[in-house]
Amino acid sequence: MGQLYLVRHGQASFGAEDYDRLSALGATQAGLLGRWFKACGTPVDRIVSGAMRRHRETASHCMAAFGADDGAHSDANDGAARTVPGIDTLTIDARLNEFDHAQVMDVYRNVSASIVATEGAAADAEAARSAVMSSAELQRVFALATGRWMSGEHDSDYDESWRAFRLRCVDALESLTDGRDPSKSIVVFTSGGTISAMCQHVLDLTDKATRELNWSLANTGVTRLLFTKGRRGLGYLNSTAHFEWAREPGWLTYR
Repeated sequence: MGQLYLVRHGQASFGAEDYDRLSALGATQAGLLGRWFKACGTPVDRIVSGAMRRHRETASHCMAAFGADDGAHSDANDGAARTVPGIDTLTIDARLNEFDHAQVMDVYRNVSASIVATEGAAADAEAARSAVMSSAELQRVFALATGRWMSGEHDSDYDESWRAFRLRCVDALESLTDGRDPSKSIVVFTSGGTISAMCQHVLDLTDKATRELNWSLANTGVTRLLFTKGRRGLGYLNSTAHFEWAREPGWLTYR
């Protein structure tokens, strides 16, 4: 049975001019995960990443800490030495990229701003305009914005509809787990929306549950899917055991 480790990227630079790069804490989180993988003897046959900078940087810091370039790695199952793929063997797959959350939020902000008859909509527009929102405000506006996007009723307002995004995520999942690749243990560095869409496909979640799952995924949280040809199941969801192992709860973030 194969294992697919879906890793959400480390903390990105929220509020900075370039969001798509890891913060200093994000790099630390990724390195911690690599050390955790190594301590657990996690087998790694293949490394795949989305094309976004935060994906690639998370992969780089994680696999450097994992010691993927150390040469031989003992396989706990058969005791034989084998070569662990290094970051130089990283495969980039743009199908693993996150949806354009900035556009989804902007569209909702603009639509809300044009609806002045409803006090709630005006409040949402004001909150969405704010450069700094509380976590609760951000979650509320994000839920409304993604709910509009996922409804399928306004697809022409977006460069990529929810249906198109979900289909490309499932397509990436299918190609990783279709049995044609001999890799049995694959680590994938991607984003929360992508992981949530894949979990929706495997677990038959509603759109609402998928949206809530996306919001709950931690930076460098790990979701493990199990697969054989034609079958996929959940091993565990959003594991943050590496933070507990390091006794560093303050390093655990969600945004």
